[in-house]
Amino acid sequence: MNILKGGLMVYVYVEYLLLENAIINFIILYVTNKVTRTKTNKIRILIAAIVGSLYALVVFYPEFHYLTKFSVKVSVSILMIVIAYNPAKLKTFIKLLAYFYIISFIFAGAGLAVFYILKNSDLTYHKIYFINDFTSQLLIISITFSVLLIRYVFNYFNLKLNKEDVFTEVAVTLRGRKAIFTALVDTGNSLKEPISQKPVVIVEFEAIKNILPLKLQNYYMKNKGFNLDDFTNIMMELKDEIKLRFIPFKSIGKDNGILIGFKPDELDILNEKINRRITQDIVIAIYNNKMSDGEKYKGLLHPEILYKGV
Repeated sequence: MNILKGGLMVYVYVEYLLLENAIINFIILYVTNKVTRTKTNKIRILIAAIVGSLYALVVFYPEFHYLTKFSVKVSVSILMIVIAYNPAKLKTFIKLLAYFYIISFIFAGAGLAVFYILKNSDLTYHKIYFINDFTSQLLIISITFSVLLIRYVFNYFNLKLNKEDVFTEVAVTLRGRKAIFTALVDTGNSLKEPISQKPVVIVEFEAIKNILPLKLQNYYMKNKGFNLDDFTNIMMELKDEIKLRFIPFKSIGKDNGILIGFKPDELDILNEKINRRITQDIVIAIYNNKMSDGEKYKGLLHPEILYKGV
């Protein structure tokens, strides 16, 4: 199909236009879903993406020029949100629509940036590009750049906006035994297991005592300090029950502390907003002391686990 732009005849393949729009719409809706953690399925997102892509056909019909008005564009966006997520509450709908537009603007800006950088164009000449100039290679690069940018931006603000004390219930399971406790999401906790670089959740011994082997319980109840020889012997004796590991850490007034950690069978985050089960890439470090005076919390949760996922 051809359209006239500023006296120039531009040829546009309708199927490519629809396909590209459907792909971009799907990615924007999918990223919106991931960022807002809204329950839906990929079929609904795909249908919404296709419906949104059909709107692009308006450009080929001058008699439907009135459909390019701002109010119509917003109505199409609302229709896509309803189809993709079917929000039950007005607050949820507004949140989804806002994130949809924010992510769309990021995609558009990133796409233009990649286009002009790779095309080596000089804006001072007011050179005009049409859709046929935007190749599939540029589209892939733009999408990749946009997704990475969105991931970084939202992760950054998630961590920065949640600097206040955030508490969540956590359940740790080991060999069929479960311990449930309140954890503080600590944005200052960047502790990772040195070899595997797995994020570490620091937990009071008393909070997880019942899931630990009896020999390990007895050691912590009798000793507050750390003895390398004793723990080496315990690790050898309990190697079939629990795999222990040394986790070095630094804190104020202590440059070379050691915590003993283990890999649980699973860790569940029992939160109203986030309900997540983690079965790998997680380490629990045992802290043989009190974390808070009022016992408001008994664990320090690594922020990556809550906001980024593992």
